[in-house]
Amino acid sequence: MYIIIAGGGVVGFNIASLLSVENHDVVIIEESAAAVESIQRQLDVRTITGNAATPRVLREAEAHRADLILAVTDSDETNMVVCFIAKEMGASRTAARIRNPDYSGYFQLPAKNPGATRRIVRPQNLGVDIFINPEVEMAREILSILRGFYSTPAEQFSGGAVQLREFKVEDKSLFNKKVSDIKSDIPFFIVALGHEDGGTIARADEIIHEGDSIYVVAPGDQVERLGRLFAAPKPPAQSVAVIGGGRIGYLVAEGLLRQGIRVKILERDQSRAEEIAGKLERALVLQGEPTDRDFLVDQGIGSADAVVAATENDELNILATLLAKNIGVGRTLTVINKPDYIPLAEAAGIDVAGSPAVIAARKIAHYVLRGGAIAAAVIEKSTLEAIEFVVSPGAKIAGKAAAEITLSSGIIGAIVRGGRPVIPPDDSPIEPGDHVVVVSTIAGIPEVEEFFK
Repeated sequence: MYIIIAGGGVVGFNIASLLSVENHDVVIIEESAAAVESIQRQLDVRTITGNAATPRVLREAEAHRADLILAVTDSDETNMVVCFIAKEMGASRTAARIRNPDYSGYFQLPAKNPGATRRIVRPQNLGVDIFINPEVEMAREILSILRGFYSTPAEQFSGGAVQLREFKVEDKSLFNKKVSDIKSDIPFFIVALGHEDGGTIARADEIIHEGDSIYVVAPGDQVERLGRLFAAPKPPAQSVAVIGGGRIGYLVAEGLLRQGIRVKILERDQSRAEEIAGKLERALVLQGEPTDRDFLVDQGIGSADAVVAATENDELNILATLLAKNIGVGRTLTVINKPDYIPLAEAAGIDVAGSPAVIAARKIAHYVLRGGAIAAAVIEKSTLEAIEFVVSPGAKIAGKAAAEITLSSGIIGAIVRGGRPVIPPDDSPIEPGDHVVVVSTIAGIPEVEEFFK
């Protein structure tokens, strides 16, 4: 696919990094010459220095033949203008990073006279097919993790019939065991292992080491029970301390309050703290320094079930989260704006470190599907991808059993037939209409796609 990315910041860079590895033809438009130079050093993509919201620059980028335009600058208005112009030029699809929720719905224009009908303006009228809000997606993932028994995200396939879930291996009895040695009465299939430097496809004789994560495919309604194989469950949080009252912190606190969870919000800025207190009346808003250990102890943060650090300062988030863990908080989650810091945060002992930029890149994977794919999820530091395909009548895979399919860099994790998951895949032939969930290295995706053509 020919994809143009407007904006070469953290979000744009991470999306480009993922798409270029998948062999898409990627162009990045960025105003900052320094940012362009950095991108050129690190990625094998074409770059254009300039303002993407101008027809001249979009013409230079050949927007008229783009399969997808991704406008992900820091300005909502710029992103909408980029999409509008690109769509007028002939771009097939457009996606805009929109942070202001007022822009994400439709609105009505005033009637020209009292008897006239108001005109409804929808995002599509402005040339925007898809809205991406990394902050909202990050908040949703945090809320999902806090609701579960394990501090790891999950990916849904086939309407929830199948779930791909990461579990951190904490049970020492599993260290140095083969993947094939792990048994359960719950149907499941280990499809990948996560290591410090990325993920690998799990083979039956592969050894599980201390510090590894395991990715399992299982029926959606049984995954939580399966987690007991790998680690002790932690009850869903009933009290949460949120550090930082910015976009993400506010959204997380608001979502927790809706669920009836007790919330404390720690905010450094006095005026912002007062503003939040006026909007979220059921939250306890505290103004103070989140890296002051005495302050955290005095405010009873150590008794919270979980702490979420969501300021815009990565170093502050990491330090505040580690302090919270030190005073007794059981579950710690931190927002990392620079994805390179995620391994550092996790190595330091933080349970979950997530990046809005990485979340956005993962979401984009759903809109860059080819060859019969209907869903996709990027996992394990963007080194692996899980893809759901629908088998067409003429596909090469039709009529073959999963065991007959040899993928050098992938594995078939599940087959869904008539809404019912077959996990692990059995010896029955794969039929047209079946949904097949495959996990592959990013570089191996073209090989996987060949079987579904």
